[in-house]
Amino acid sequence: MAFHTRILLSLLFLSLSPLLTSCDKDLVHLHFYVHLLPNRTEVLVAKSDIPVPGSFYNFGSIVVLDNLITEGPENTSYPLGKTQGVMSVMNSLTVVWAANIVFTSGQYNGSSLAILGPDDITQPIREVAIVGGSGYFRMAQGYITIKTYSVNLNNGDAEIEVDLYAYPAKY
Repeated sequence: MAFHTRILLSLLFLSLSPLLTSCDKDLVHLHFYVHLLPNRTEVLVAKSDIPVPGSFYNFGSIVVLDNLITEGPENTSYPLGKTQGVMSVMNSLTVVWAANIVFTSGQYNGSSLAILGPDDITQPIREVAIVGGSGYFRMAQGYITIKTYSVNLNNGDAEIEVDLYAYPAKY
């Protein structure tokens, strides 16, 4: 009887395995730029008095984002969407992203990807997890790599270069 139970459990597991993975569609790789503009597309909503040397924000700062995503590094380049969400500042040059990459044009118009994780801006290339999505990217998993493209240390403006690697779920 135990043998039959093991066979039935194995068959059950095999029949459910497509539901347990979200890597059933082909890998999507996108390359784009995000324009970070304090006091214009980023609003400081919580602030502490603890400075972070070299940072535009203090430790514990919470910033709400609505940053433009474009094909090229210029803010006049073709718009692809927005990065919308929250960024918090750690006691170093690290921020934690909890945001959505929302596509407003092109092939993925109306779809979004959720990102979550730390970004140590002192590193030349950083990685943040993709933890889900909507539309074409429903239940996606993957990651983004971030490189600082340019920074204006006087006003905090920055452009970051992003490579996105996502596996959308098959549905």
